[in-house]
Amino acid sequence: MKNSNIVKRDARRAMLLASSVLASLGFGGTAFAQDASEDPGLQDIIVTAQKREQSLQDVPIAITALSQDAIRANRITNVLDLAAQAPNLAIRNAAGGTRIPNFSMRGSVSFGSVAGQDKAISLYLDGVYIGTSQGSTFELPDLERIEVLRGPQGTLFGRNATAGAISIITREPSGEFGLRQLVSYGNYDQLRSSTRVELPQVGPFSASLSYTHFERTGDIRNLGAGTVWDRRGPDTRQGVQVSPKTLGDENTESVFAALKFEPSDAFKMVYKFDYMNGSFTPQGSALVVINPSALGAAGAPLAAAYAANPVPLATKHRPKAVNNSFSTAGFQKVQGHNLTSKFEISDSLSLTNILAYRKSYLFGNADIAGAGGLVVTPAVASALETLQNRPAGSLAALIGSPYVASGSNAAVFGRQWSDEIQLNYDSDFVTITAGAIWFDLKGRTGSPEGLPGSTSLAAILNGKFATNQRNLTYFRNKSIAGYIQTEFHLTPELDVIGGFRLTKDKKTGTSYVYVATALRQDVYPSAYRKTKPNYLIGVNYRPTEDALIYGKFSTAFVSGGSVSGIDYEPETVKAWEAGAKVDFFDRRLRTNIALFKADYDNVQAVSGGQFLTPPQPTLGTLVLREGDLKTKGFEMEATAVPVDGITLGFGAGYTKSRFTNVNPVLRPVGAVPTIRPKWTTNLSAQYETQPLFDDTTMLFRVDGVWRARMRTLPNATYPAAFDDLVYSDAMWLVNARIALRDIEIGGSKAELSVWGKNLTDSDNPLQPIDFRFAGSTNYQPARTYGVDLVFEF
Repeated sequence: MKNSNIVKRDARRAMLLASSVLASLGFGGTAFAQDASEDPGLQDIIVTAQKREQSLQDVPIAITALSQDAIRANRITNVLDLAAQAPNLAIRNAAGGTRIPNFSMRGSVSFGSVAGQDKAISLYLDGVYIGTSQGSTFELPDLERIEVLRGPQGTLFGRNATAGAISIITREPSGEFGLRQLVSYGNYDQLRSSTRVELPQVGPFSASLSYTHFERTGDIRNLGAGTVWDRRGPDTRQGVQVSPKTLGDENTESVFAALKFEPSDAFKMVYKFDYMNGSFTPQGSALVVINPSALGAAGAPLAAAYAANPVPLATKHRPKAVNNSFSTAGFQKVQGHNLTSKFEISDSLSLTNILAYRKSYLFGNADIAGAGGLVVTPAVASALETLQNRPAGSLAALIGSPYVASGSNAAVFGRQWSDEIQLNYDSDFVTITAGAIWFDLKGRTGSPEGLPGSTSLAAILNGKFATNQRNLTYFRNKSIAGYIQTEFHLTPELDVIGGFRLTKDKKTGTSYVYVATALRQDVYPSAYRKTKPNYLIGVNYRPTEDALIYGKFSTAFVSGGSVSGIDYEPETVKAWEAGAKVDFFDRRLRTNIALFKADYDNVQAVSGGQFLTPPQPTLGTLVLREGDLKTKGFEMEATAVPVDGITLGFGAGYTKSRFTNVNPVLRPVGAVPTIRPKWTTNLSAQYETQPLFDDTTMLFRVDGVWRARMRTLPNATYPAAFDDLVYSDAMWLVNARIALRDIEIGGSKAELSVWGKNLTDSDNPLQPIDFRFAGSTNYQPARTYGVDLVFEF
């Protein structure tokens, strides 16, 4: 009854927000009618959601397109900053130091944390699929726009887009000389300096170059600062490390370069290069629950360690300090090369090729349980001797050494090649988009060579790790696919759409798992091959030039695979969607609405072998079937220009999800959908004044994002001690920016702005983890604010 009342309350709040915004839009109706003849209203937004340039309102897909104003106001510098910027979208940072963004869209959760595992929500950079999840939270280069595509995109974007896709598009060189310099300073010692140089066009060539430096200190103090760990071993990039003073630090350098060759209107070739390296410290993880008795006799050493040095327990609100003594600074390096060539063969036929190479490297060590600072006492040593059947006093040398509840040593490497050729044909009768893609990803995940991976309930003698272990996986994923999507224009108002894609996947790998309890090294080779089709059928109807009504049925899949010799099947979806996109009042009001229903089979979930029923700790981390998932809901978005200078935005999404056919090995007490808020709401308001003097104006913008209370732990039932972790309360995220624009200074223009992010300082849990013997979580990053100064020449 309590949960039912909460849901009803959340629904009332969301509907109240919706009615308030729509009422304000309706209030501007007089202004619409009076000013429409003088003001063109909202301009067309060009997107490439169907592999060709189209107006947003002509695309039969639920899309949120973020403009540069929205990107700046919300300080979007990596994919985590997209959290809830679109209806039915939620993003959280995975616990640990692997820099994995965890997406939720329309009830589907995308993670991809295991070697060779794919994702349900694809991430694309300039048309190139980012194959690895680990380390994909990186500084984004010069942004043109961001497109969030909701719903299955299996025909044009292929496998691993069952819930949707996020497409990031960067700028091309303009060919006109220019210089832009940004200096930003904020709390937590934030400093960002970004320089962009546009070179003048020389013959058919034009180029641009950008460099960005960003640094900040973390928002949570580390009570375990100064703890020394010795990870010297076969991987020379590891060494003696010291736990940091703060958690959530960043220090990065980024470069973005673009070179365009355009000898004629019919041919263009653009090369883009992005590079980022930097150091970071993991986000703080807080211990919320400690329950060694859940392990029976195996929990005795932890109980003795905690009794001697109890770690303060946190709650569902972000603490100011935690003890993450296991955490140390990590390092990340990412680079990419993209060569896009486009040939306009005729007015109706074009050919595009995208050749790309990307590679990344990351290592990070994180205290996941949040129970740092535990040490081996005589009682702990005695409990370990009993547990391991050793003579009394045989482990006395461990006394005073760290005792780790749960920590991770991660080292991830990936390199990928891809090439995609696209053909677009357009005539009065038919529009065809066809193509083929080849993709080759090779990588390694796990721990650094020789070191343990996940360190749980272990004493580390004098803080020095054993270096005779292998806990890693080498993998290679290859994929080839061909696709075609055809729109038959039966009448000027009516289109019929059909799409088909055939994908052939081949995956191979070798997993090395060191079984400490048996002092042995297990080796698991794996192989996976599968060819799968997916398709789309749909209808578009345009009753007027300002309205589009569409309906479609589509399928998609997340590729299967094999880990530690255990296969897992593809995750598939069958989805219905109907929507309408309508502009009113000479484009002063733009509305989009979509209704959807999706059925997912073989939903993939990640679990450590020790958490299965019965436990199988020798298998390491696995991908298993969680169950089947049924989802349905709706989304709506509206943008309005009621009077000149004012732009209002509104978005709302609702998703209802439920599991069926739950896997009892993974979820013996049943499964509940997690990280899937039923309601999300977006509000924005922007006002730009008339010139105050010369061309100088002021811009005011505020963005508010609300999401409902959501479930965060997956099992159907938990002990009462886990109450603060089972749910994350409803929350607001409010970002704002005030700017004085186009200030004339000595022949150049300047802009001065102040900004704030998470102004309400929301502090909810993001990713709780149940270890059985403990429960921990990380949190929504703290409020930040600062000032920007920009010069443009």
